Amino acid sequence: MTDTIYVVGQRRKSVIIAATSVFVVAISVGLGAASAQAINQSAAALAEFQDRLQAYLTLRADLASKLEPLSSTADSAKLTAQQEALAAALRTARKGAKPGDLIPPSVERQIRDAVVADFARRTAKEKHGIFEEVPEGVRPVINNAYPAGAALPTVPPLLLTALPILPDNLQYRFFGRHIVLIDGDAHIIVDYIQNVLPPHRQTQGPAPAGEEHR
Repeated sequence: MTDTIYVVGQRRKSVIIAATSVFVVAISVGLGAASAQAINQSAAALAEFQDRLQAYLTLRADLASKLEPLSSTADSAKLTAQQEALAAALRTARKGAKPGDLIPPSVERQIRDAVVADFARRTAKEKHGIFEEVPEGVRPVINNAYPAGAALPTVPPLLLTALPILPDNLQYRFFGRHIVLIDGDAHIIVDYIQNVLPPHRQTQGPAPAGEEHR
C-alpha cells in the first residue's frame, strides 16, 4: 500500500513538473512573440518615416529643378536667393502641412523615449552645456525659416545615434523644448515634436554647482 501511494505521489509530482515546464515554455514563447511583434512594429514605423521623408525629398528635387540653375561661380547673394526661392516653392506646395505629417506618431514616441533616456544619464553641467545656445521662443511653425541669427546647436552625438537616421541634409535641431526637423537646403522647419526636451530655461545662466536642472 505504501509503495502504491509512493508511486502515485511520484506520478503526480511528475505531472506537476511537466505542466509547469509547459507553462514556462508557453510564457517564454509568448514573450518572444510579443518582443518580435514590437520589433516588427518599430521597423514598420521607421520604414514609414523613411517613406515620408523620401516623398518630401522627391518634392524638393522636383521644385528645385524648376528654378534657374546656378553657375559654379555663383556668389553668396545668388546662393541665398536660390535658397529663398526654394523655400517659397516648398511653402506653397506644403501650405497645409501640420505637425506629424513627416514624423509618424510611433516614431515620435521612439524619439521621445530616446531623449528621456539620454538626458537621464547626463549631469547638470552636461545639460547646461547642451542648452546654452538653444534658442528660446514661441512654438516653431512648419514652413517658417529657422530664426535668423539664432544659433544652430547640434544634437549631442550620443543622442543623435539613438535617433532615426535622416537623409540628404535633413537635420534634427533643438528649439526651446522642441525638436525641429530642418531642411538644410531651404533652411526651413519641415516638422517638429513639441515639448520633447526637459525644461531648461533656468539653465541660461551659470549652472548651479552640484544641482540637477529639471
